[in-house]
Amino acid sequence: MAAIEFTLPQGAILFSAENGVSYEFRKDLGEAHHGLSLFLARRRVNGYAQGKVLLKAVGNPIGAEQAMRVFKARAKLEEQVRLSAYLRHPGIVRTHGLHKTASAWYVVTDHPAGQDLDDLMGLATELDRWFSPFFTLYVGARVADVLQYAHATKGAQGHSLGIVHRAIDLSHIFMDWEGQVQVSDFGLALATLPGRVASTVRRPQGDTYFASPEMLLGGKVDARSDLFSLGLVMLEMSTGRNLLDTDMGVSDAAKSALSKRQFARVKRAIKRARLAGCEPAIEQTIWRAATYTQEDLEAVTEGLPDTLRVPLRKLLQRSPTARYQTAGELETDLHRWLGGQFGKEKAAAELKELKRETGAVMVDWGLKGSDSITTA
Repeated sequence: MAAIEFTLPQGAILFSAENGVSYEFRKDLGEAHHGLSLFLARRRVNGYAQGKVLLKAVGNPIGAEQAMRVFKARAKLEEQVRLSAYLRHPGIVRTHGLHKTASAWYVVTDHPAGQDLDDLMGLATELDRWFSPFFTLYVGARVADVLQYAHATKGAQGHSLGIVHRAIDLSHIFMDWEGQVQVSDFGLALATLPGRVASTVRRPQGDTYFASPEMLLGGKVDARSDLFSLGLVMLEMSTGRNLLDTDMGVSDAAKSALSKRQFARVKRAIKRARLAGCEPAIEQTIWRAATYTQEDLEAVTEGLPDTLRVPLRKLLQRSPTARYQTAGELETDLHRWLGGQFGKEKAAAELKELKRETGAVMVDWGLKGSDSITTA
């Protein structure tokens, strides 16, 4: 639930900034994270429409009960803006600044180019197929490039900011029809910025089906956690399957095979997730993260060519030390597997063929010039 509920008529001017710039409310997109409301807005300059943007917002508290929630939500807005000052990469959806009014605080973010992978996966599913292995490798390499940049970003004093996105999933990766890839929402990121807001309860961020085992089990999260999540994204793009899918089940035998220490860790993780207000289904996801085997990993990647299967098996190891150690290492390996045979032009061609074959579905879903974005 958002920290403060907004009730706004379409076309209302949310606030005005310098040089005749104003922001017109278009659509409520629900809660982003940390109790923040997410809006689609139209940017106007001297009254003329200048395209869409996304706004994260938090209003004023009503009574003492809401005060702490609003304080934390505003702190997260300020933190996102401070962190965004260090993240200037064409593959990262840009955040422009914080605007405070008498009734609410707003952060302005570019509207991502194209559609998120969740929507594109939905279109592929309509055709009863998945993306090609080379397409998946291409997307993986582009996201790895963004992650290498973010993970290596340094602060004003030249020290690493220790950025971990923590929510790499289908809804935070966008592609336009020309093959351009962007990553959104570093507002969920872990970083060592001075004065950052620490979570009182450790919990997964983003879509829990794309969380790393260490995040689900309450362990230390680092750059390798993002790489595991990217591996899950790539697996789903190419097979429609997820290693942590609860439909695969967790047998009593698998639970019994855990040591007492491992079993207790799972129980603690489930308790933390409940305290943090996670959906009940996360319990089975946590069990799956604690018990999946190498045989399970072999099974979900079966049938893929080695060009994709080999890097996926390395990305999806439970132990971070067994994975790729940096996004740069992953990017280099994926480019090696691509072998110069598949780039932006071929990615765009595959997307345009998808667009052509699902034209009627896209119209039904409102994806052409769509406002359908869930997070940013």
